[in-house]
Amino acid sequence: MDFLYSVIGFLIAIGVLVAVHEFGHFWVARKLGVKVLRYSIGFGKPLWRKVSGEDQIEYVIAAIPLGGYVKMLGEGSAADPVAPHERHRAFDNQPIWKRTLIVAAGPGINFLFAIVLFWILGMAPKEALVPVLGEVPVESALAAEGVQAGATIVSVDGKPVEFFGQHDLYIFNQVLKGDDIALQLESISGQRRDIVLPVDDIPIYNINPRLVTWSLGLVPLRPPITPILNQVVAGSPAELSGLQSGDRIVAIDGRPVSTWSDLVELVSAAPNRSLNLRVEREQRIISLTATPEAVERENGEAGRLGISPVVEPYPDADIVASQRGPLQAVGYGIEQTWLMSSVTLRMLWKMVTLQVSHTNISGPITIAEVSGQALQIGWDYYLYILAVISISLGVMNLLPIPMLDGGHLLMYAVELIAGPNAAEKAFAVGQQLGVLLLVCLMSLAFYNDIFRLLN
Repeated sequence: MDFLYSVIGFLIAIGVLVAVHEFGHFWVARKLGVKVLRYSIGFGKPLWRKVSGEDQIEYVIAAIPLGGYVKMLGEGSAADPVAPHERHRAFDNQPIWKRTLIVAAGPGINFLFAIVLFWILGMAPKEALVPVLGEVPVESALAAEGVQAGATIVSVDGKPVEFFGQHDLYIFNQVLKGDDIALQLESISGQRRDIVLPVDDIPIYNINPRLVTWSLGLVPLRPPITPILNQVVAGSPAELSGLQSGDRIVAIDGRPVSTWSDLVELVSAAPNRSLNLRVEREQRIISLTATPEAVERENGEAGRLGISPVVEPYPDADIVASQRGPLQAVGYGIEQTWLMSSVTLRMLWKMVTLQVSHTNISGPITIAEVSGQALQIGWDYYLYILAVISISLGVMNLLPIPMLDGGHLLMYAVELIAGPNAAEKAFAVGQQLGVLLLVCLMSLAFYNDIFRLLN
């Protein structure tokens, strides 16, 4: 079922985003008087074809859904002659400013589409956690400043905070930039305090948003998790010991257990070692013996029983409702699109300069997997994924690589400065390099996808 969702989610996402991108080229070309011959979603053998309009434009949906194209009169192969009476409508006969607008319209509409999606998401009512800190990690930047659980986040770099995680993308971008982050916090007693958090010590090679927020100490309130078992994995040490769903572990080797964290700490410290468990079951106490299996963690072996806790819902006092009006949502859409574009560019640059791991590059398999998961979670998550991928397509297409829109824009700049002959020679050389770069990039993306699947 997950595979089916992934396929459906991928095909919808790629189909919509390619159609949007190519529509940008298509619409601007027609508005500027250039004749369009074909508008194709996908490559290869046509699955559906229709010819319509005064110009007899061919609309195609093709078999390979990994892109698309708009073919214009006078563009591409010299084998397609242009009639003298239509020469003025040929793409290659247009002034540089027109060709630039037509080429830039593809990536441009990707960004516009992302703004629209974020605008829709911004207007949707949502429930989020209050901006109150939970247990601050001991090794975090906030802990070093003496901040304790229960403090409320008032603002981030002067931006008011309504709910927890509201400015996570902004914070992530600041860390990539290397800029310190100014927080205003309000303690439980009502005292306000300004703190500047340095970001130099945050490791960025394997960076991810969760690592950033944890390193800073931005951890939300969590409902207390009691040591009551929700699920016992079949064949696990827990099941072999006789533990059942609904059991409450009250002590391990004589040490009292009052929270799930106590249980995890004691079990993790005892791989392959027999533990005596005191368990409350149906209002009576029983004794069981369990031996946690050893699993590899980053800091060595840890014990695992194969159990999960009963998680209580957040109390109403910890939930805040949030909804933006149409005008506010426009600002939100522009801001999120700008920040996501900035993050994408910074990540790409840091990968090129070997400051960030190449494993952050994802290909079609990962996109399909994420799209399928988002499709199952809800429409709002799926729209968010669409917006993120649309921005990625826009940024990638603007890179100055021949074969991409950015490569064409670079050649137009060369033509403007050095003339058409120089641009033609540069494009001929750059096209071979562009093909090589794209093959390398796609190979790396597929390698990362397959590596993630195998692991």
